[in-house]
Amino acid sequence: MSSVSGRYLELAALTKRDLDQVFAAGSPPEAASITGFEFHGFNHPKAAAALGIRKFIKVFYLDESGRPFGCNTPVAQNGLDADWAHRPSAGNPRRYAFFRVLPGGDDGLLLDYSRGGNPRWDVSNILRDYLVRPDAGNDDLLLGKAFFVVAGTRLTHSYFIIERSRPLPDAAALARRQVV
Repeated sequence: MSSVSGRYLELAALTKRDLDQVFAAGSPPEAASITGFEFHGFNHPKAAAALGIRKFIKVFYLDESGRPFGCNTPVAQNGLDADWAHRPSAGNPRRYAFFRVLPGGDDGLLLDYSRGGNPRWDVSNILRDYLVRPDAGNDDLLLGKAFFVVAGTRLTHSYFIIERSRPLPDAAALARRQVV
């Protein structure tokens, strides 16, 4: 049994061209509406399966200064019809690929990994994601557009879908994380 909505599964089944249209018609969520939660994620490109990142969890939190940040959590790659099983465990999830949440203008809400405090050598630093609501007023289900940015140029993009799953259990610990 899937732990995501029918609309989530519908978006996951769309083509990239269809997702381009959904994204263009979407509106950005407010950062405050997603902060303090985990979201079940699904990377649209099939190539993500070969990298072991088709399914993931994305979390959003406030640092001690009240600035919105987030990160990712690996999960078991067990298909959309199975639960999102945190790695290594739900009680001790690995958090990685941190990002700063910023207004992104017409592109949506920006998740900027270059400002997340990742190690300088971490490849996630070249990622930029933009989030929109595919359905007006619904901050529980979001469509993301991911880019690699090299020398200030956005390279090819792909899509991902995230849906609110539960309150963030380790928000206090993440808030204390130091960003350099």
